Amino acid sequence: MNTQKVLVLACVAAIAVAGAVLTRPTSPDRISGDKRGTAVFPDLLKKANEVASISVRDKTGTFTVVNTGKAFVEKDSRYPVKDDLYRDLVGAAATLTFEEAKTEDAKRYADVGLAEPAKDKKDNEAGREVTLFDKSGKKLAQFFAGSRESNVGGARGGQYVRLPGEKRVWLVRGAADVPAPHTAWFEINLINLNKAALAKVELSGGGLEDLKFQSANKDADLKLMTPVPEGRKENSTNVLRVSFMVDPISFANVRKPKGEVKPDARKMVIMSRDGLKITITNVGELKDGWVRIAAEATGDKAKKAAADLKLKIDGFEFKLIDRYAEVLRWKLKENFTEENKKKS
Repeated sequence: MNTQKVLVLACVAAIAVAGAVLTRPTSPDRISGDKRGTAVFPDLLKKANEVASISVRDKTGTFTVVNTGKAFVEKDSRYPVKDDLYRDLVGAAATLTFEEAKTEDAKRYADVGLAEPAKDKKDNEAGREVTLFDKSGKKLAQFFAGSRESNVGGARGGQYVRLPGEKRVWLVRGAADVPAPHTAWFEINLINLNKAALAKVELSGGGLEDLKFQSANKDADLKLMTPVPEGRKENSTNVLRVSFMVDPISFANVRKPKGEVKPDARKMVIMSRDGLKITITNVGELKDGWVRIAAEATGDKAKKAAADLKLKIDGFEFKLIDRYAEVLRWKLKENFTEENKKKS
């Protein structure tokens, strides 16, 4: 049995032990039918280690995580995901038990977060369809995960779920927490270069001005070094936003390289005081926010940091969070300077 399987099994076992204490009936008169206390997916507990992938469909699309046997990765990009989220979701699904039958009225699904995952639905209305597959593509479990319910299930709590092909909503004991948004599966903070570590930043290319920013010492903020137009002064608030590009470097999406890097692509070069050089290069249209990130050491002190970062970034393209991506598009006059109003 490989490491990934051992970890999944251990997680499921731990949840099952807790569930054995918490699934005792507390109000028999409230249950409809004879399902109360029975497993939602009877075979999943013993087949937990056969789960080879998890697919999550919500109003933003479908996201699939794959167990390669050596790592848990997003299917399309092959970017690593957080191991514990995969294991926890398998374990939670395997130990869900029926508590009470609820509505069959589709108009009320949104009230418990089980509406069809459509783009026009609010976050608290749309359900998340979770499907667990084995390596042959066979479905081991499938359900819509809805709102949590704290008044059932003891410490684990409860949840509203709906099974494919059924109109009935069920309140179950236990809860399958589905990471949302999809980027919650990733460790999105690649590196932190705080004020003490950041030495200088340069922006160039993309048909925009070349801009330079520098920090005088480890206690100083970045300052605009490019000469400002007459009658204007540095916009210190927006210059500070440049620092946020690397404190930390965060992303909103990731993919395999497929974009076009234009010869004069917009580029940001960041230097740390220890000699770590990070280059962020625009891919495709600048407004879309996709970039490639490269790291290199210009001194011995930065060799480990560069090597660690390369493991996270090499072979991938990242979509920057909007508030960071827009900084690449900012101009000297409009964004990094402001009118210098002199007192009369």
